[in-house]
Amino acid sequence: MTGFGAGTASNGTLSVTIEMRSVNQRFLELNIRMPHAYLALEDVIRKGIKDVLLRGKVDVFVTVQELETQAPQVRIDYAALAACRQAVAEAKDKLFDHEPPRLSEIISLNSDWFIQEQPVVDIDACRPIFEESLHKALEGMTAMREAEGKQISIDLLRRAAKMSELIESIASRRDIILRQYEERLRRRIVSLFEKASSVPDQDRLLEEVAIYADKVDFTEEIVRFRSHVVQLKGFLEEHDAVGRKLDFLIQEMNRETNTIGSKAQDLAVTEAVLQLKNEIEKIREQVQNIE
Repeated sequence: MTGFGAGTASNGTLSVTIEMRSVNQRFLELNIRMPHAYLALEDVIRKGIKDVLLRGKVDVFVTVQELETQAPQVRIDYAALAACRQAVAEAKDKLFDHEPPRLSEIISLNSDWFIQEQPVVDIDACRPIFEESLHKALEGMTAMREAEGKQISIDLLRRAAKMSELIESIASRRDIILRQYEERLRRRIVSLFEKASSVPDQDRLLEEVAIYADKVDFTEEIVRFRSHVVQLKGFLEEHDAVGRKLDFLIQEMNRETNTIGSKAQDLAVTEAVLQLKNEIEKIREQVQNIE
């Protein structure tokens, strides 16, 4: 589902803002961007999101603001400093006044031995702030996705009602189709016997007609499709994740529809089947937005 959520938390020395944007996707994909110094907390964010969201491509942006500036850590690379001092001393001995080099002279030439590092981040102290910010962002995201889910549910229920109408219109054609098929089959068999100059056994004729007529009877598919519609409505009333259940159910609906279309060989049924497949495809697109 699409959605947006943002949350900010602070402990007086650190302020953390987490923004989340999601778009539709069959599986869950997380793209987290955060300051390098706090990468150790990425797993906290990733796990927190996975505990709540099951589907969607989610972009996460983490902004950290230090409310109290911490002094950087400074250290001296004495080996590098000694090497610089030695080089300056040798140059003086050979070319200049032979006086020992001074620190100011070395600094003016090279300062690579003077190393300034960012202060070490206390990950354990930062964790609660990140978790609180993430919780707020997920609340906003979930509220938006739930609102979208309600609208999707309304649309799916409307399409389910339409499919029920179509499947009943197909069911109403069953007896007519069977009678037409049996009559065509009977005439064909009789014609074959006439060409062979023989008289068909009536019992055998009825048995053959019944066997072949059974192959075009789509009663079982109608019954299963009705059951699928009931299941669809039931899933939409659940509060748990039903996206994958609906995925499977739509596949079964599509399979039953294809079977009906191949069996019926009737213009009215074919038109209804095409409408059914259109509704199923619309539902399939919507289902991709449902967890």
